[in-house]
Amino acid sequence: MRLLKIWKWGAVLLGGFAGLSCLTNLQAQDQYLNPEATFNTTHCDVPGRVSQAGPTLFFQVDYLFWTRDSNFSGGSVVGGPDAFGYNDLDFSFQSGYRLKTAIAGENYELEFVWSQIDGWNETANGQLTNGVSFDQGIGTTFAGANFINGGTHFQPIFNAASANLTATAGPNEQLEHEGFGPVGAFADAAATYQMQYRSNLKDWELMAKFAPLNGRFKLGAGWRHVNLDELSSISLMGTFRAVNNGAGANGGLSHTALTDPNGGNLTLLSGAGDGFDDETALLGGAGPDTLLFQNGATTDNSLNGLQFSLEGLLLERESFLFDGFIKVGAYNNQARGTITETYAGIANDNSVYGRSFASSQNSVAFVGQAGLGTVFRLTDNIRLRGGWEVLFLSGVAIAPEQAAAVIGSTYNVENDGSMIANGGNIGLEFVY
Repeated sequence: MRLLKIWKWGAVLLGGFAGLSCLTNLQAQDQYLNPEATFNTTHCDVPGRVSQAGPTLFFQVDYLFWTRDSNFSGGSVVGGPDAFGYNDLDFSFQSGYRLKTAIAGENYELEFVWSQIDGWNETANGQLTNGVSFDQGIGTTFAGANFINGGTHFQPIFNAASANLTATAGPNEQLEHEGFGPVGAFADAAATYQMQYRSNLKDWELMAKFAPLNGRFKLGAGWRHVNLDELSSISLMGTFRAVNNGAGANGGLSHTALTDPNGGNLTLLSGAGDGFDDETALLGGAGPDTLLFQNGATTDNSLNGLQFSLEGLLLERESFLFDGFIKVGAYNNQARGTITETYAGIANDNSVYGRSFASSQNSVAFVGQAGLGTVFRLTDNIRLRGGWEVLFLSGVAIAPEQAAAVIGSTYNVENDGSMIANGGNIGLEFVY
């Protein structure tokens, strides 16, 4: 008796889809059974002899909708009652796509997959309610204020504002408290900020699998490449104040304090190079200066390594299948990072100071992935697929965490970060 049905079990590729299933990749090809045998629809054991005319080809197109975590270890951009940082971003689901092609024989599968998320891109902006202390003024003149210090972004401005350079005939910035207003009698508008974070994911894999036609499990091994590139940027703008001046104070942050290796260790990029001052005009033109601080970081991770997979059939019916998969692998990650910072006067001053760094390093990374998927047969040659999955990356460089990797004048890319992405997918598979 000649039946037009296929019962193959499926390659759950990078997306938690069932593929090549013993039941629901019901390929439109002839299967020859013992005339006296019956077909058992509760498991993959096909009684009698099953012969297959040749290999089966699969083509799959998926739409992805994924989100990712925002739990970073880079610390706050600004500390205090108005503290904020990249952890405050809430990533929405972003779209992407996946393409797969595969060939299957009686005991094997060979598949290639390409996936890409179009890009997680989140922004935030706002205005603080309190001033921002650049030095140890917190608790005194800037009582109750926000602060910049060695554990936040914009560390050079903290180092400059805390510097005592009298040993080298320089200024003593500890004689006054510098920061952004409002503070004391100065009812300035509070500082404003803008924050952006962008992250892109690309992924391909080539897998060979031991996949018996009538089996419930498949074992695979192959090569996988993952690319994660990111950009983070933050800007902080406010009215500069230097208050509670002691005898000999200079009424601002001097050029020397900003550029000295024991101070801000910044480089003058353009402008007058006269530092920053408030209304006292001791360091340059009439104040108070309006300042714009900017910090930007980029990272690129290129992961290449060996991956292993296990796929299992969990539930099957004549035109419906439910299965799961897990994939793990160890990778070499070539991580690259850059940091660029500028500190600019944009009103009452035109001095622009800055610094930049670049670093690259190879290290061991880990990729793990798990998912569940379903498949429905629409016709003998077309399947509708859907699923949900989780992807975990460890040992990667995350852009918001790079600011804390600068120690003095040295930057080594921080590549001990992690990312968790999860989401759903829906697509069509064509079987020939």
